[in-house]
Amino acid sequence: MSEKPILVIMAAGMGSRYGGCKQMDPVDPFGNLIIDFSLYDAKEAGFEKVIFLIKHAIETDFKERIGNRISQFLEVEYAYQELDALPEGFAVPEGREKPWGTAHAILCCKDKIHGPFAVINADDYYGKRAFRLLYEHLSKIKDGERFQYAMVGYELSNTLTENGSVARGVCEITDNHLANITERTCIEKHGDQAQFSEDQGATWTDLPKNTTVSMNMWGFTESILTEIEAGFGTFLQENLATNPKKCEYFLPSVVDHLLKADRAEVTVLKSPDRWYGMTYKEDKETVVLAMQEMKDQGLYPQKLWVSSLEEAKEAFATKGQAISCERHGSGHINDTYRLRCEGGEYILQRMNTKVFTDPVSLMKNVQGVTAFLREKILENGGDPERETLNLVSTTSGEPFFVDHEGDYWRMYRFIEHATCYNLVEKPEDFYQSGRAFGRFQGLLAGYPAEELVETIPDFHNTPKRYETFLKAVEEDVCGRAGEVAPEIAFVKERAEQMGEAMRMLKAGELPLRVTHNDTKLNNVMIDDATGQAICVIDLDTVMPGLSIFDFGDSIRFGANTALEDEQDLDQVSLSLELFSIYVKGFLEGCGNRLTQTEVKMLPLGAWTMTMECGMRFLTDYLQGDTYFHVAREKHNLDRCRTQFCLVADMEHKWGAMEEIVNQIAQ
Repeated sequence: MSEKPILVIMAAGMGSRYGGCKQMDPVDPFGNLIIDFSLYDAKEAGFEKVIFLIKHAIETDFKERIGNRISQFLEVEYAYQELDALPEGFAVPEGREKPWGTAHAILCCKDKIHGPFAVINADDYYGKRAFRLLYEHLSKIKDGERFQYAMVGYELSNTLTENGSVARGVCEITDNHLANITERTCIEKHGDQAQFSEDQGATWTDLPKNTTVSMNMWGFTESILTEIEAGFGTFLQENLATNPKKCEYFLPSVVDHLLKADRAEVTVLKSPDRWYGMTYKEDKETVVLAMQEMKDQGLYPQKLWVSSLEEAKEAFATKGQAISCERHGSGHINDTYRLRCEGGEYILQRMNTKVFTDPVSLMKNVQGVTAFLREKILENGGDPERETLNLVSTTSGEPFFVDHEGDYWRMYRFIEHATCYNLVEKPEDFYQSGRAFGRFQGLLAGYPAEELVETIPDFHNTPKRYETFLKAVEEDVCGRAGEVAPEIAFVKERAEQMGEAMRMLKAGELPLRVTHNDTKLNNVMIDDATGQAICVIDLDTVMPGLSIFDFGDSIRFGANTALEDEQDLDQVSLSLELFSIYVKGFLEGCGNRLTQTEVKMLPLGAWTMTMECGMRFLTDYLQGDTYFHVAREKHNLDRCRTQFCLVADMEHKWGAMEEIVNQIAQ
């Protein structure tokens, strides 16, 4: 089945024996209900949608206490079980208040269920394993010659209360399949024994305590809905005359009827967990103690439904209480928030582990580099609070925090009175960007780059990028190679030169450096008062690499006279003015820490990064636009052509580029 399993929770019963709306009675100090624990377990198991089956009479209270809160974490719908929801020709008996039973409850959801679904009671605690077992089973079942259903079975001894009788579906099992189920509405614990009565307690019959019983935790395909509907009229005809106020259409009875007719198979998924519920007021103390014990064991957090953001806010060693927390910046990779506290401001980020699959190593890189920068800035008499990012540790002293969803978070101290700009508004901005990234290189010249982890392996390994490109051309999965033959030829003609920088690294002619690998203007903090670049940010792509690549990526992006995806190639060229401005800023920032060969090869860095980027756009176009986001047809091809046009102009202006570098370097 293509539809994911959903969860149906029967919460319409008002708890006649309990004396109130038992579904809404908290079982911990934070206002969590039994239903909260079930929903938490269900979400953890994989369920993403829940249908609450309630009465209109409790709708407002239910939504305020449960539904509105849960809708932040799961998709929520409502269905309503009302007494007058009856087949044509039937009416509610005079004086009847009791709902029509669990089968009728499920029938009330018929129009909202479109795939496999689980069913539970709102006032029963089922345990984590039960939800995992049932979700996994529902994810793969499909009706065949017989309907394929499932039931979570519990040992009777794990489902009894000390405070009165309970109703249980007593099961007979053959080869892990349900053979028969009998609804016993009055089972009690008598000493060490379990017994049931069919005559309101006049006589009692023993039940083995290891008997498997149903707690109304079922798994069904849609077929059960048709069967329930078909049998409801017959049930009413047979029972209204004899028991108009109390008769109930039980879900287990429908299942048992299908089993006897050999029309269904029910796989029994046995759970060793203890059941907890509040059938009676006196049960509450036991339930409260049990929930707290499981929290103490680490099975649940103290606050079940704290959002990941709230959890992360409390995890770090900030100064004072939080005042506000708002989205911040324009980045598309990580989720970034500006957190204002009584004693200061902070940047809180959820790291994107789909992009950066090894966040632990990433943070090791960031931690090492920022600590080194801080030390060098202090040696130079600078201000490390503003000239580098400063990590804030968690309350337990860790550099990052992992929330209950498995997401990774980190925190930096906020750099006040400084701004990041997305676009170069004046030449001075580009100069300041070059100076910032040059200084980044200069300060980190003594850092052991080989100790850094490649958070994105082979990120600027151009020869490997070329191998990927050749494979894409050969496979031609979208049949596009023919239309881009000139672009393919453009790349192949430059294959040898594209590998020159990596060859020089391997030969020891270019040193391995700490590189930023995302040297755009918006990763530089500009002081609001002086207009000077003060700090490089976004260190996620800090890796071992070549300094000329950091330089080159800035030129590719910032010294182009056109946008990256410009379709009018006449607009594309290398601005020698901007190239010169950036070279000046970059070399000033480096402070003579680059080797003569590195300085000489700066034009090669610009050419290689532009060529590599164009080749990546072309590769993605050949593979069906699967990596870079596209906003129009042939968007990646437009980007590719823009880069290649810029490469050609660099080649035309190569002598001028070298002369600019030589003059500024002197």
